[in-house]
Amino acid sequence: MRLYPIVLDSRPPYLRDSGCTLSLLLMPLGAGTLLGHVRERLASLNRNEPTIVPSFPTDLTYEAAIRRVCPTAEAVLPAAQFGNRIANYEPSDWLLIVDPRWFPAGGFYPGALLEDLGSGPHWARHQMAMESTTAGTEEYVQLDWDGAVRRIQRYYAAVTWPFTAGVSCSLVPVSAMLMAKGLSVASLPDLRRSLSAKGVPSRDLPLTSGTFDLNRERGLLALSERFVLDSVSSQPDPGAATALGRSLRGSRCRIHPSARLLGPVIVHDDVVIEENATIAGPALVGAGSRVGAGAVVAQCLLGPGSVVPRNVTIRHRLVLGGSTSDVLASAPTPRAYRPFPGIGSGSGAPPLTLCEPAPPERLYPRLKRVVEATIALAGLTVLSPLLAVIASVVKLGSKGPILYGDEREGMNGTSFRCWKFRTMVEGAHAQQRELSAQNQVDGPQFKLERDPRVTWVGRILRPSSLDELPQLINVLTGEMSLVGPRPSPFRENQMCIPWRKARLSVRPGITGLWQVCRHDRAKGDFHQWIYYDLLYARHVSLWLDLKILAATVVTLGGRGHVPLSWMIPPHKYNDRRRSRREPRFSPRELLRSGA
Repeated sequence: MRLYPIVLDSRPPYLRDSGCTLSLLLMPLGAGTLLGHVRERLASLNRNEPTIVPSFPTDLTYEAAIRRVCPTAEAVLPAAQFGNRIANYEPSDWLLIVDPRWFPAGGFYPGALLEDLGSGPHWARHQMAMESTTAGTEEYVQLDWDGAVRRIQRYYAAVTWPFTAGVSCSLVPVSAMLMAKGLSVASLPDLRRSLSAKGVPSRDLPLTSGTFDLNRERGLLALSERFVLDSVSSQPDPGAATALGRSLRGSRCRIHPSARLLGPVIVHDDVVIEENATIAGPALVGAGSRVGAGAVVAQCLLGPGSVVPRNVTIRHRLVLGGSTSDVLASAPTPRAYRPFPGIGSGSGAPPLTLCEPAPPERLYPRLKRVVEATIALAGLTVLSPLLAVIASVVKLGSKGPILYGDEREGMNGTSFRCWKFRTMVEGAHAQQRELSAQNQVDGPQFKLERDPRVTWVGRILRPSSLDELPQLINVLTGEMSLVGPRPSPFRENQMCIPWRKARLSVRPGITGLWQVCRHDRAKGDFHQWIYYDLLYARHVSLWLDLKILAATVVTLGGRGHVPLSWMIPPHKYNDRRRSRREPRFSPRELLRSGA
């Protein structure tokens, strides 16, 4: 049994439109090329040299360029001709097919596909790149046969996200390729579908660290930045405390003494940088490039042989050969740029975005976290006798566990288990669908005045909120706060994206503005719940938290209510009525408040 690496090559639109003859594998990356990096990683897994399979017509010039980077390549074969080569392999061999267009953010390493290769089943394995979105959500409209809208289905990243962007790497048994003749390796998604249609079992492994989409210019720029930062910072330089101000320079370069390289910058061989030119990193200047006098190149990738004219400024762009004028014509308005961490750090990289700098973190949330953890620890210690008594009563009252941990969404959508003393019969959640027709509240909530699932112990604990005392454990671990929005499950947060993002910007709390201010509960208070949660997220402060804690005691844990104007001055929530009457919630007021 042998493993044969196959590396796919392509020309993304930004390479084809530029008129250059470069391919993706030949693009400069760090101190070398993309092909050089992939070959180095494959060599750590297997001794066999890779076969290069381009998806475009080639000539002798292309093969010579590939051989300069990888002189020991097994072969350079177009995708149409590779099928004839399958017969040269043994049925027990494996093909490790790499498509660098979906480059893993955590670094290229397909070792996960090779686990249990000798003893595991003889099926295909695929390393999947998941689709990313800056909004964190996608909406799809479902229509009936008449074309009318039936429903709008919303999918959230990291929760219900089913979308894949591509296949980064596939491990395919040669026996499957021999059995299913006519399969092409030019497109891994097509190969995956074809193998499945032929009855070949497969296993998908998602790339949880994210990927760089090298089909797009900004994806290549982001990956280049990561490699520049990593390559420069790994070089010993006693005279520099950090990677900033440092650079790597190739041989036969002519850099004028007045030129400035504000690192990290990598300069390949035979580069000419004229007087008073400035290169601001992270930046990479490909072999044979020329930067004219007085030019400014900031956070760019210059391909081999590129020319930047005199006194020209280029920011955040890919420059290829003679396409400099086109780059300048289409250059976007400069915006604040947030660099990515080095690839050696092991942290996943988000999609490349040009965005404003993040606002500085406020002191109060950090102080609140420490103080509340201390209070929670003291509360658990002092209340331990009471907690032991309640736990004993719950255990003796009905079958099932003492604590019930429901899956809730915390700060920034992070899932956690919200702990309570069990107040319902075992399996109560499965009965909710049968009782949904009797729901007495609006929105995605569920509540019955006399819920048949509640045990006799629960009817004692719930009115006094004693069943929520175990949530002090969540406060101690930092999953919850003493004061904050009501912790909600994922299904209740799908109604509206903007208010979901707003209310999850702070940690959920045991008590909150909604618990102490809500009223007209018999009419359903979903809009009040959202309105109060958004107001709290907007006006969170030490003084507001203290008033909510005091109001929780006054209202006996929310059994009564206090006027909203006691908590927040009316002018801060656009209420012109300065009396103590409760605000009336109209759609216009809700929209104005951000709900």
